[in-house]
Amino acid sequence: MQRHLTLLLLISGAVPCASAQSTGTDTLPALRAVRAELERAYKTNTDAFMRWDVAAVMALRASDFHTVTPDGATRDRAAMELYTTGIMNGVRKWNQIAFTIDSLDVRGDTAFAIVSQHLDRMALRPDNLVHHVETWVTQRETWVRSESRWLMWRVDQLRNQRRLVDGQPQ
Repeated sequence: MQRHLTLLLLISGAVPCASAQSTGTDTLPALRAVRAELERAYKTNTDAFMRWDVAAVMALRASDFHTVTPDGATRDRAAMELYTTGIMNGVRKWNQIAFTIDSLDVRGDTAFAIVSQHLDRMALRPDNLVHHVETWVTQRETWVRSESRWLMWRVDQLRNQRRLVDGQPQ
């Protein structure tokens, strides 16, 4: 008989609230461990962006990594590497990069994280001038365990997208 275990951790302020369907085992410590591992992966990802290190960013992605845009288009790993390179080439200075895991659902070797992202940077814009650019998005990021680490496999369900350029909505 195959056991199915679903864990859900909702983060609200500084106090975590957990909801889990359990088969009788104490699952909260395991969920906290996965969350801690993913938080380390986000820190590694942030550090790679701050160093403009595309290879290090892509090293955190699975070989079949892909994204699904709000209009349903799929971008494969190669397209996302090119996209990431383009973003980094336009950034002159990173002010802040923040990833917050809003919720986490772990099913075996797959983790589904709802993540709020905020990028604050000084970047080139189409007028060929450097502007203060801030972007926000909430999205689902699916991670898969590969050997002893987590790799991002898919990004989808983008919502709450917002962009300010020099403080003005875009």
